[in-house]
Amino acid sequence: MSILLSILNALFSWRRSRRSPTSKRAKVVALEQLDHRQLLSVNFTGNVYNDFPATSGPGVAVVLNPTLPSSHPGFTIPSDIKPFIEHSGFDIDGYRLEYTPADDTLSVGIQQPINSTGPVPPGVNPAIAGNPVIAGDADDNGNAGTVNPNVQALRPTFSEFPSLGGSDRMGVFFDFNNTGTPDVVAGIPRLVELTGQTENKQFQVAQAVNFPGVSAPSFGTPLQDFTGYATLINTPAAGAFEFKISHFSELYQAETGKPLTATTTFGVGAFGGSDNDIGIGEAFFPSQPVTLGLGPIPPKVCPPASPPVLINPHENRHINTAHPTLIRVNVFGSSGFDVTKIVPSTVRLGGAAPVESFTRHINHDEFLDATFVFLGTDVHLPPGIIEAEVTGTLTDGTTFASSSQVFNRDKSFYTTAQIDQQAQRQAAHESQAVQSQGLASVAPTPVVSPAHEIRVTVPIPGKSAATQQQGLRSATQRQSPAVTPVIGLRRAHQAALASADIMAQSLAT
Repeated sequence: MSILLSILNALFSWRRSRRSPTSKRAKVVALEQLDHRQLLSVNFTGNVYNDFPATSGPGVAVVLNPTLPSSHPGFTIPSDIKPFIEHSGFDIDGYRLEYTPADDTLSVGIQQPINSTGPVPPGVNPAIAGNPVIAGDADDNGNAGTVNPNVQALRPTFSEFPSLGGSDRMGVFFDFNNTGTPDVVAGIPRLVELTGQTENKQFQVAQAVNFPGVSAPSFGTPLQDFTGYATLINTPAAGAFEFKISHFSELYQAETGKPLTATTTFGVGAFGGSDNDIGIGEAFFPSQPVTLGLGPIPPKVCPPASPPVLINPHENRHINTAHPTLIRVNVFGSSGFDVTKIVPSTVRLGGAAPVESFTRHINHDEFLDATFVFLGTDVHLPPGIIEAEVTGTLTDGTTFASSSQVFNRDKSFYTTAQIDQQAQRQAAHESQAVQSQGLASVAPTPVVSPAHEIRVTVPIPGKSAATQQQGLRSATQRQSPAVTPVIGLRRAHQAALASADIMAQSLAT
């Protein structure tokens, strides 16, 4: 069986080396080395005892094997290699959890046995003394990628893989529904999972797959939205396997249909093992009830959507809030943002509501875009180069907020005299607009200029057309000495001529 696994490992390794650098792979979260730039709620150092202090408090849980330190049920190290292996990197003492509501993250650290400070076995790195065994270091020689020559001499097929590679696996599982059956598993799966998965050796959170007679669950469908990141360093001083589960309260509610509360209790267990550490047992930590003892969990508040916006792109993103110019705001639609759901009356730019809005295709994609028009004097924004925010509400009650950089020219860019002159011009324009509206509201009456005469040709029986054309014209109006100017004289004149032609046609019939 071990020879077959070795062949499979070599085969999968060969397949990966032949993979083209440009070939596509499934989106996964890789096992990362410790990077302090990524630290969130718990500072991962690789020492689970320091990272998860055994102190009670909101969101903290430390679960230890109840039989410690006398025995680890089901975990064995064969007697012939026991003189060279104090502990195995797949043995598990317990696990430590810390949940932080602020970022909705559950941090997990798997606790493993601590080596004694006594004499170090032959072929073992002395640095292991007093330090926990490295996760995945099956022979506990201080390096998870090599095998103690003394162990190798006794068991030639004994092999190890750094960073829980190959057939190694380790992680925790959650029984959220308290049914005795795991619902979710998090950690590193084996090389060939029972589900048929063969190459995904990255840290993952997945649906648990349970098989009869098998204690530890297998990894099923990955849950990418809840997969954080993991750290594992191949060093005796900091070799713990630690990882994060993102959006933990959402994961719990998705699995149970219930919100995560301060009194929520669910089961958590752990596992570890390898198919290549010949003779060493499998670690299985049965599910234990856990209550994180959380304080009140704040309600999940979704941040407002932030669709791309452009403000006055036709004016090189310059706006003028000192004058009643028109400011155009383009809000671009996408697969996740439907602009037709925007309630126009709720849109705001510098506290102003739009005076007009419409939808159309602007950037030539398949998604409709919206344009909102604002009056410059209604908008109140700081002068100069600024980030102008556009906000609004959708029909489903959700909000959006986006900003775009613009240059705003307000009244501070003008002198008092210029502002007064502008006010006078504006008043004159408004007066003309009122007069035009008043004239437009009165029904136009055909007015004929006294300087013109309108002749209507009336057909007379017995007369030729030429005679009628020369002599039969009437309805002449004489010019009055006092003439009042008439607005729209040309159009009135044309209307009068048209009316005369209609009269002539009616007489001819």
